[in-house]
Amino acid sequence: MADALGLSRDELPRLFNGDLPITADRAKSLAEIFNASARFWLAREAQYRRDLQALREDARRWISSLPFADMTRFGWLKTANSSDDKFKFALDFFGVSTVDEWRDAWLSEQAGLTAYRTSPVFAAQSASVVAWLRQGEVAAEELRTAPWSREGFEHLLPTLKPLTRVREPAEFIPQLQQRCATCGVAVVIVRTPKGCPASGATRVKNGQAILQLSVRYLRDDSFWFTFFHEAGHLMLHEDRLFLEWPSRRELESHEENEANEFAGKVLIPPSHEAALRALPHEFKSIMRFARDLSISPGVVVGQLQHRGLVPPDKLNFLKKRYSWVE
Repeated sequence: MADALGLSRDELPRLFNGDLPITADRAKSLAEIFNASARFWLAREAQYRRDLQALREDARRWISSLPFADMTRFGWLKTANSSDDKFKFALDFFGVSTVDEWRDAWLSEQAGLTAYRTSPVFAAQSASVVAWLRQGEVAAEELRTAPWSREGFEHLLPTLKPLTRVREPAEFIPQLQQRCATCGVAVVIVRTPKGCPASGATRVKNGQAILQLSVRYLRDDSFWFTFFHEAGHLMLHEDRLFLEWPSRRELESHEENEANEFAGKVLIPPSHEAALRALPHEFKSIMRFARDLSISPGVVVGQLQHRGLVPPDKLNFLKKRYSWVE
């Protein structure tokens, strides 16, 4: 066949792979070999080149939709020196071989994000959200956990409340991760890249529960309420992925309300609800109430504000502030 096409033995595989084009002369030779017209082969060549160009354009659009600068800055990806490197590094990061495979893995009906696709915000920022979720999986793979145990996690949650009183994240986050790992929950803190408004996410994958937080609001009340809210999703709605973000209220509000109620009851048990509502809105009373419940004063203030008992601009000096360390 190589002889009939005027090619060397080494060039023939390049023709098969599309590296060598089907020229008019080669189309004529192929027509003689396979009894199909030269026009047929030239049409195949033209279609193949159009498809290659479409794939390249699709790849460029996909790369431009990713928050590549932040993904590199956060250490998720190596620094790329060319568009080809960007494409390769991004595929490797997501564990796929094509852009279509990426869409099937993350944006298809089976991927778990279908409910969010009706939101214009998600449609515009889906690539950034998916990158954040993927990094959560990468971080979770680095944590050794027992198999997911819903019952064990339920018993563990109330015992975690004293961690809210630990001031430094460098102290309480490792403890939180270690204790949750005994119940099969990988707690991962992943900074959001540009375009990702998510504050938290949960899913159960390969026998491991992932509880992912972004710490969008660097305060103790927000961090801990989001943690227990996400824990509520694992306890009540473990069958699929849940994603928290600003427009989330439009989606399955009853499930969000259930998770909010769950978090509120863990932090402030129903037996103390009346005392919370009667609590004087002053420093010493809040400090005493927080100590009795083994939670931070900032969490108490957050719950007072959440219930509408205190305006959102009052008592915020009792909340602890966090900061990212690069």
